Amino acid sequence: MSLPPAYRVRDLDWRLGDDFSLSIPYLDIVSGKSTVILGRSGSGKSSLLSLLGRVEGGYFIGSGVATGAVHLHLDAHSIPLELLALSERQLLRRRVRGVGVGFVFQREGLFPDRDVLGNVTWALALAHPKLSASALQAAGEAVLADVGLAPDRRVATLSGGERKRLALARALALDPPVLLLDEPLTGLDPEALGGLRALLLKLREVGRTIVMVTHQRDDVLALADEVVFLDAGRVILAGPVAALEAELDRFFAGEMPRGPEAGSALPSTEVSE
Repeated sequence: MSLPPAYRVRDLDWRLGDDFSLSIPYLDIVSGKSTVILGRSGSGKSSLLSLLGRVEGGYFIGSGVATGAVHLHLDAHSIPLELLALSERQLLRRRVRGVGVGFVFQREGLFPDRDVLGNVTWALALAHPKLSASALQAAGEAVLADVGLAPDRRVATLSGGERKRLALARALALDPPVLLLDEPLTGLDPEALGGLRALLLKLREVGRTIVMVTHQRDDVLALADEVVFLDAGRVILAGPVAALEAELDRFFAGEMPRGPEAGSALPSTEVSE
């Protein structure tokens, strides 16, 4: 049985300022695969990711109301959720964030007054209030081992890369079927980078849906099944990585792919949000 898309985006329009909006008539995100979103700086990559996780209110104060439809299928048997139609209370009641959709954005949202383990067990305790203290500790230590962090470290002592690893651990602790990751591998030393890539590959192999923003070619080649190219808030091309190798070469050579609304040459090969 073929799985429905994890996300179906239809007729989306979201104005984020006087001169920029996300305008996506049609986009499907494949279930159980890893999709990478690519685009030049300011193309809307992080904006789209935040909307897929319905955390846009806290990240884009003063933005307009998004119109259209964003349907989320958490699994093959669940009724799809129309995310844009859900109120904040409904999002919380249905546990869309965290339990349904985990996310690691560039603002990690960590608690500096807690240790590393406390940051993870806090999220676990909210999602599973009946878990005992010993069960919370065991679960937290297990996921921290996966990302290579000592549980007793203080957040204030963590490097930027370590903070990203902690944010990923906190998301993974809730075991969500969908992960949204905004440049999760940027700023890591080679050892940590290899370990996290291996972890994301493992999640991909067991059928986790991953949607990731990156500007690194190596991340795409190592982790991506699908790729979505954004330019000025529009999807100009999307499909399997294997079918878009030539367009990936163009992109990392500093040019936008040849899509129906293909843009001009990029200023450099280092493209970031």
